[in-house]
Formats: sequence, structure tokens, C-alpha cells
Amino acid sequence: MASLLSRTVKAGAKTILPPSIHSQKVGVVVSAGLMKGAVRVRVAEQEWNTKFRKQWPAPRTYLVRDPNSSLVPGDVVKITSGHRTSKNIHHAVTSIIAPFGEPVENRPKVLTTEELEKIKVEKRLLKDVRSAKKGRQVSIERLALAKKQGYRIPTLEEAMRGTKEYEAEMKERGVGSGRDEKHKGQAGQNMTAKRRRMEENRKTKEEAKAEKKVKNGRRQATT
Repeated sequence: MASLLSRTVKAGAKTILPPSIHSQKVGVVVSAGLMKGAVRVRVAEQEWNTKFRKQWPAPRTYLVRDPNSSLVPGDVVKITSGHRTSKNIHHAVTSIIAPFGEPVENRPKVLTTEELEKIKVEKRLLKDVRSAKKGRQVSIERLALAKKQGYRIPTLEEAMRGTKEYEAEMKERGVGSGRDEKHKGQAGQNMTAKRRRMEENRKTKEEAKAEKKVKNGRRQATT
């Protein structure tokens, strides 16, 4: 059963991150080590069977974030939603309930929900520093609120350094870096489709020219 976690927020108090509700699930790690910072966790869920009119076992596999690569196949873990890092990763491991093989003490630390929230706040402030430099009013107000609440405001150099590290990481993963993006969004897709249509039309014209030459040759041969 998934339990709901809600961050306690005082009435009328503003926060750096918007209040969110997290769901927790318990599952078994079925695949680890194939992708850096991510594992597959199978959760024993149920679904309503209309034929038998009862709940039926329907296990579901989630792609879960494991930033420190602390898990091995067979671990019973607790995963928490609300930590989206990519299109397919929306959960993060927050604790190991029953380790398989090596004890938890000998493995890299598993980040708790509070630590993950802290990392999200730090990343949000880095983005706000870069946006505030461009004059974005929302980022300026959020930085003022963070400073009032006692958060450390990163410098512009730290914020830009984070961007460079991200670009280097993306380049290492083959996604692209800086101006040399391999995927430029909808415009890039449209351009590719347009180029594909042009190539298809060009092939059609070449085929038409070849057929015309063959027909002319046949006419000359008959005459």
C-alpha cells in the first residue's frame, strides 16, 4: 500500500519549492548496474478484473533513480514519487528495507527524502541565479525569499560552473553539449521531416527521368 507524504507548510508561508504530495511504494530490485544512477524495481500492485470481479495481481516495474549506485538485484527497497529526473524516471530510492548480499553499512549511502529535497532546492537556486542575471522577476523574488529563510545563495560563477558540468556530462552521454545539440526540439524534427520529403521527391524525379529515357530509347528503336 502506498502511503502519502505531505510536506508541512504553515498557512500563508511561502516556500522555495511548491508543496507536493509524495507516494511511497515497496518493491524488489530486479535489475541494477545496466544504467548509471538508475535501477528497475518491481512493485506488487493489483488491478480490478472485470471478468472475475475482484482485485487481481498486476506487478509493475518502475525505472527508479539510484544516484549513488547503492542497490543490487534482490534488494527490497522503498521508492518515493515526485523526484522526476527524466521522461521515464519519476521515482527515487529513499531506503533499503532488506538488503540482498552485502550489508547496507558497506554500500554507498542512500539519500533520504529530506536530502533529495535539499538537492532540488540547491538546483532551483542555481537556476534562479542564472535567470536573475537576465532580469527574470520571479527568480529575483525567489532568491530574496531564500535569503530571508536562511538559504545560502550561490554566486554567479558557481551557477555557470554547474551549467558547464552539465554540458560536459551530456556530451559524455552523447546527448549533445552547448551549441552542438543533436536534437533541437520540434524545429529540428520538422527540418528532418522536410529534408526527408525533399529526398523522396528527388528520388521520384530521378526515377521519372530514368523512365523517360527508357521510353525515348524504345521509341527510337521501333522507328
